[in-house]
Amino acid sequence: MTKPTPSDTHALKTQLAESNKIKAQIETTYKKNISTITKFVGQLSHALRGVSGDIDQHLSKIQSTLQSTTRLDDIMPVMEHVDMLLRKEGAQLQRDLQESHQTALSAAKQLQQTQGLPQSVRLQVRDLLCEIEEPAYSIQHYLPCLNKLLALYQQSLKLPPKADDQASNATIKEELINLLSFLELSGNSELKLKSIQQQLMGQVSSEQLSLLCVQIIRIIVQSMNEERRSAQAFLLSLDEVLNTVSSCVSFALNDSKDAQKQHQFIDNKLDKELTALAQSTRAASSLAELKSQVSSHMVLLVSMLNEKKSLIEENNRKLTTDLAKAQARIAELESAAEAYKDKLNQQRSKSLQDPLTRLPNRAAFDERLKLEFNRWQRYGTPLAIAIADIDNFKDINDTYGHIAGDKTLQVISSMLKKSLRATDFVARYGGEEFVILLPQTEAADLAEPLQKTKNKIQAIPFKFKDNDIRITISIGAAVFSSNDAINSAFERADKALYAAKKDGRNKVVIDKR
Repeated sequence: MTKPTPSDTHALKTQLAESNKIKAQIETTYKKNISTITKFVGQLSHALRGVSGDIDQHLSKIQSTLQSTTRLDDIMPVMEHVDMLLRKEGAQLQRDLQESHQTALSAAKQLQQTQGLPQSVRLQVRDLLCEIEEPAYSIQHYLPCLNKLLALYQQSLKLPPKADDQASNATIKEELINLLSFLELSGNSELKLKSIQQQLMGQVSSEQLSLLCVQIIRIIVQSMNEERRSAQAFLLSLDEVLNTVSSCVSFALNDSKDAQKQHQFIDNKLDKELTALAQSTRAASSLAELKSQVSSHMVLLVSMLNEKKSLIEENNRKLTTDLAKAQARIAELESAAEAYKDKLNQQRSKSLQDPLTRLPNRAAFDERLKLEFNRWQRYGTPLAIAIADIDNFKDINDTYGHIAGDKTLQVISSMLKKSLRATDFVARYGGEEFVILLPQTEAADLAEPLQKTKNKIQAIPFKFKDNDIRITISIGAAVFSSNDAINSAFERADKALYAAKKDGRNKVVIDKR
């Protein structure tokens, strides 16, 4: 073997040094790469946090492994699994983006079709639709669009209600006030309804109107539950009384059967004793013997008769006691029934009366109209109807307050009642409107009493806040004619009232049909 020369040794040393240097560089680069991978995994984990629990778990595992080893072989299986999960989530993200695209497009089109949307907002929605219509494959594209869409929706929600909505709210308020006048509750429920009625007379938003409707429903349901409990208590009391009476009758029947058996037993003994007396009488051979036999049998007969008398008295006493007990319970029931009947009558009376004016309400008018209409159909007697409405009543409420408005309604109601005949029927129909039924009134006789009533109301000296106020009413009237349905004349009277208002108010207009 040839001995290496010094030059060979030097060359080998040089190569070894180069190899060590390259190795050191490779190790340094490897460590830098591992550090870069660790940072990348950390940033990736932070960016994807919450997207998938499975991905979060595996990325956390990779971070832990990288901190404890530098062998890529140890983390490759986990990284391959994460790669598979990321592809899966990527596919799901694309599906979600497509769904979001359709949802955003639909929401924007629906907003564009909203009635009453200002032109500036409508133009912004149109521009946004142009951005959304082309599908994108990046969430960064959709986020600005969605933010714009949300901002436009917020603008539309802050818009003031449309005139149609306000008119609808006014109609609902008027109907609720009218319906509340039909309700007659007591105690706390009555106070709550009056409070709601006062609120309805003021300005309320659609949301407040909905809440008031819910409150009214709750009060009615609570009142119905109280009435149900009251009826249940009455029925339970009735059941107890009937059970008591049934028991008394049952006991009386049983006692009667027992007494009948006892009477039969004594009657049989009496019959036997009388037979024995007859036999002894026939067998007696002397007067003394006859007297002795008769005396002996008479003692037994008297004893049996006394026993029967005692039995009858005891039975009568028991029967009297049972009947007295049953009568007492029946009296209790009659008293409770009478009280319940009075309560129902009071409730019915109140349900047909307007609480503010004490006039009959709309429900009472409907009943009376049906009665008078049937009478008119059957007998052909003349029948007229009139509708009176306080002129500019809203101005009174707005200027002087609802207390002044309530006082006005009460005074005018009283004057309407006093001005017309006792046979005429006056009811508060709703709000500031009154309806009058005038039986036995021909068309020729209709104008005079209505004109007289109108003039009397015009002459009432109202004074609010030191201001002298003149309040007038307008009246429309009609007479029932052949082929009229129950509401036909009312509709003609309503049109006549409209004509009176249109003609300057404070007028009486009668339908010419």
